[in-house]
Amino acid sequence: MTYRYDLETDADPPFTDALGTQIVEFAVGYDLDEDKAVLMSVMLVPIGEAHDLRFRYREQDLSKDWKVSAPDYSREAVKKYVPKKNRFEVLTQLLRAVLALLGAVSPENITMETFTLNLPEEAGPKYHAIRSVLEADGYRTEQHFRDETTGKDYWLFKRRAGEYAD
Repeated sequence: MTYRYDLETDADPPFTDALGTQIVEFAVGYDLDEDKAVLMSVMLVPIGEAHDLRFRYREQDLSKDWKVSAPDYSREAVKKYVPKKNRFEVLTQLLRAVLALLGAVSPENITMETFTLNLPEEAGPKYHAIRSVLEADGYRTEQHFRDETTGKDYWLFKRRAGEYAD
């Protein structure tokens, strides 16, 4: 694999998949030898009374753009696809995608969880930035806790009464 980091900064607007998931995707790099793009998929997945915010890397076949791998939530994917010096700019694009999804969906409740157990300290600023974007858009953090059994962090955000995004 001859992968080259090349961040797309003008993502397409949100689209809806066959299961009702709202998605914004942007490329973070390409492997032209394998004819693949590496995408960051940012998703609002409807689950009961909420939408679950998920984001992670996927590989897309450039010759068949419908052919996309399952999301890769591993820390290894981050290390493989995004040079450490470029992680802030990917976070910036992720936050823009979150805002685009909020504008398209405006859910009352949003959940989020970590894939990584016992979230390392260096990941904290990313989740703080996401929380800040949600709060600026009219949400409050209703719950945040770490499950003692699994080591996963969970959040529940609720839209503040009478507040909607412009």
